Amino acid sequence: MPIHSNSASSRSPFLMKISILVPGLSTNGIARAWILAKLLERHYEVETLGFLRPGEEVCPWFADYPWGVVEASNMREGMRKMEARATGDINLAYSVSMTSFGVGLNLRRKRGTPLILDMPEWEVHDHWKRENPLDRALMISKNLIGPGWDNGHSFKYRYVLDHMTRFADEKLVCCRFLEDRYGGVLLPQGPEIEKFDPKAFDKKEIRRKWGIPEDATIVFFGGNPMANKGVDETIGAINALGDRVNAKLVIVGRDDSHPYTKKMIDLSPGNVIALGPQPFDLMPELLSTADLVALPQTRREPKSLGYVPCKVYEAMAMEIPVISSDMCDLPEILSGCGYIVPPDDNAALQSKIEYVLTHPEEARETGRKARQRIIDTYSWDQMDEILHDAVESVIQRKGLRARKAA
Repeated sequence: MPIHSNSASSRSPFLMKISILVPGLSTNGIARAWILAKLLERHYEVETLGFLRPGEEVCPWFADYPWGVVEASNMREGMRKMEARATGDINLAYSVSMTSFGVGLNLRRKRGTPLILDMPEWEVHDHWKRENPLDRALMISKNLIGPGWDNGHSFKYRYVLDHMTRFADEKLVCCRFLEDRYGGVLLPQGPEIEKFDPKAFDKKEIRRKWGIPEDATIVFFGGNPMANKGVDETIGAINALGDRVNAKLVIVGRDDSHPYTKKMIDLSPGNVIALGPQPFDLMPELLSTADLVALPQTRREPKSLGYVPCKVYEAMAMEIPVISSDMCDLPEILSGCGYIVPPDDNAALQSKIEYVLTHPEEARETGRKARQRIIDTYSWDQMDEILHDAVESVIQRKGLRARKAA
């Protein structure tokens, strides 16, 4: 697959070139990298390089984007190939991984290429599950000398690279927790409001298309169900509603072939509809079927301290009321236009879900306010302004000069 370069005729013939280094292309974790590429293409020539092992494929959600695939059978080979193919004036490493940030650090050392590190979530949280400092130290030691040498995103590499983030010329962080911990520029991940527009969809028609009951109240989850994302808590709340509300949970992401998704389906037979992975372009349509998005976070997973689900912003743009937990930046994002519950409080979550589903007028007004918040604060245009300023700051500090575009 060829490297993608933006060379629209309306642009200046002299462009700065940005190489985006993505550690792996096979999961939906590349969503933010895809958005960064789209935004950077507004101002610069862009190439996007991503690692795949033989037999892996680009995540179907983003398969139509012309990624520059770097195929290699092991991490070291992948790093060498990515270094050879990266030709940008600036490298933007997506996440703390050897096949992104590690490559960027090598190129900074060898060629002097400025490096921007994007941190889409808190990625070095594993050892904080241990409350005892000695247990944490033992866990770190065990992982540093144990297996995982060929996995560029294993804890051993993330832990070491986490201590090298200061060598990046700029950092982009998704939330205030990471901003406080690492510094850098706060860059929330918003949606493209022109595509996430509720007026473009007929809810009943879309439900019929996807086999979703028209008379049910739909709670929506988009993404890969995991323990830290509160899917089991949401299902527990739906079960507790009983016959008072005909509620169903729609999951768009992994299908029932995945053990955790199957476990979630088995928790509430007949009340969970798993539609499997779908292209990202269909997400606005699928969200239009929803009456509520519930994204409770849990303190049992330290990752939640530095993680904002992108589906919060997408649901808000679609005027869907959102319930989430008092974690990370979510209270700030949803202030006055959403619902917050204490983390790990299933009774509060159940009560809030029932309240929202039985107060439809208030829910609709909350949804309208949420979309306006996205337009005012979290849209792609707001992201573009922040991102462009950050890149231009690096260009000026490093004294870079644009070259003639290909």
